[in-house]
Order: sequence, then C-alpha cells, then structure tokens
Amino acid sequence: MRHSARLLALGLAVGALLLAACRIEAGSGPAMPALIECASEPGTDARSAAALCDALRAEGPDRAMRLRVLATGPASLSARLDLTGPQGDRPGQRLDFNVSDRDLTPTDYRNFARDLLRHGLPD
Repeated sequence: MRHSARLLALGLAVGALLLAACRIEAGSGPAMPALIECASEPGTDARSAAALCDALRAEGPDRAMRLRVLATGPASLSARLDLTGPQGDRPGQRLDFNVSDRDLTPTDYRNFARDLLRHGLPD
C-alpha cells in the first residue's frame, strides 16, 4: 500500500472513532434522577409516609420536588407536591386518597403517587 493510501485509511478510521465517541457522549444515557425530598406533618404515620415517598421515587419524576404528607390513616392519605428550585418553592394542590372497604395496599401508594404527579403539581 502506498503512503498516501495508508494515510487516507488511517484518517477514515480515526474519523469513524471520533464519530462513535461523539455519539456515546451525546447519547441517551441514563438521566440523573430528580431530587425528591420527603416531609410529613406531625402525627402522620411514618411507615405510610415512607411508603408514599418510595412509590413517588419509583415513578421517576424529572423535576426536583418535595412530597409533604399531610395526613395518614389505615385507609386514607393526604399529600401535596411542591416543586423546588433556585427561585423558591411552588406549592402544589392537596390531594386526598381514600378507600372504604380495606386498608391501603402497596398498589394504592403507587396509584396515589401517579395521581400526585398528574394532578397535584403547581401550574
């Protein structure tokens, strides 16, 4: 192979490697999880508040927020999501979740976390 052909082949190989490196750098790698703070009012059940916080984190929201558990009971939850950021907190709406025929289950916590993300965030 002549010298110019070798340089051309080497140039093409380096170009392909650089392009691959750019794709890896700018690719769709895993995003950093949003910071979720959890707080609960005095008198709320710590296990229920923790279960709701875990369910919210499992939903993987993309913004920093604070979950405020306002009230708990064997068959009910009340909570609010506040968006947090450098400009200050923006409080969301209070949502209540109640069941009438049984105690809360892990599925209920997941459903309530989804409802808070869909309907409880500030505009």
